[in-house]
Amino acid sequence: MSKYERYDEISKNYDKTRSAVGIEIVLGYILTIPEKLENIKVLDAGCGTGNYAMHLKERLPNVISADFSQGMLNKAKEKYELHNQKNDDLIRCDISDLPFKDSCFDAIICNQSLHHLDDENTGFKNHQKFFAHAFKALKPNGLLIINTITHEQLEDGVWWGKLIKPAVDRMKKRFMPDEHLISLLNEFGFVSTEKIVPTSTIIQEKGYFDPESLYRKEFRDGDSHFSLLTENELNSVFNQLNDLTNNGGLSAYISSRDLLRQRIGQFCYIIARK
Repeated sequence: MSKYERYDEISKNYDKTRSAVGIEIVLGYILTIPEKLENIKVLDAGCGTGNYAMHLKERLPNVISADFSQGMLNKAKEKYELHNQKNDDLIRCDISDLPFKDSCFDAIICNQSLHHLDDENTGFKNHQKFFAHAFKALKPNGLLIINTITHEQLEDGVWWGKLIKPAVDRMKKRFMPDEHLISLLNEFGFVSTEKIVPTSTIIQEKGYFDPESLYRKEFRDGDSHFSLLTENELNSVFNQLNDLTNNGGLSAYISSRDLLRQRIGQFCYIIARK
């Protein structure tokens, strides 16, 4: 498990900008499982603060939440308690080493977590371990639903992508290209792999178009790119924003950059069946 971000600290601000974007895609696939809802068992691998699991729990009674960060799990538990949901099904573990029996889940979801598994030069070995464990833990015909970001989306899926280019270049080394990911899933035995790109959905919906957001730590905590910037590089981002503001070009810059986001989206879902 990569440690490039201070997960327990980030958990304090995470929900201020992040929500369960794409949950309708996750639910749509889970509801295709030919089983009664009360019998469907789902694992949210890398659950974070439980945004996705909370929505699933509204319809499915058997949702297990797993994450490496105790801080994230604590926030998830608070959220489940607030919504009167079962909260004793949170498990702290490294998702590249899932502690579950074979053939016990109908679906495993993994939302924006894969890039936290490996450091820059590990050859995605922990990705491979996760896929192997997930394949074993899924029942026959079970679903693996992965929310990830393509390299093109890393560059142009947010309007500030060029401003944080050093972080984007580093982040690319943590994100397996989607073509490679699909090929690897097939190597592990998954079939019927699909790719969905929701181009109209924004990950950080709250404050995305407000340029002042980038100056706020609580907003930056919702985008792990910023944790890969040095202090000098972050100051350079602020200087670029100030220059754009002072010359009156910031609004046009955001609008122009967002046209790319509207074309390619910010993330994609890879769905594979055992």
